[in-house]
Amino acid sequence: MNIKSHLLKVSIATILAASTQMLAVTAQAEILTLAPHAKVLTKANTPKHGETMQAVSKKFGAAKRTSVSKGPVTKQNPKITRWDYSGFSVYFENSHVIHSVIHR
Repeated sequence: MNIKSHLLKVSIATILAASTQMLAVTAQAEILTLAPHAKVLTKANTPKHGETMQAVSKKFGAAKRTSVSKGPVTKQNPKITRWDYSGFSVYFENSHVIHSVIHR
């Protein structure tokens, strides 16, 4: 047996062993179950851009936590307020919704 054929056999064996190990990777998935009356949050059922604080409060109730931007309020630096609900947050510029974020 010459050296070239021996190296070829070793190389093929190494490639086969490596590819077998790569094929052994298993896939995993998480199965979620929801209660019969669970509400799945989507962008469609969160406050819309332009809604007022009063409308959001009436529709979703009181927020669990609120925070207001610090510093002087000017035309270039308006007051930004965040209301945190369970599952999503709402950002207001002055008193109107500018963005809603769903928590994952």
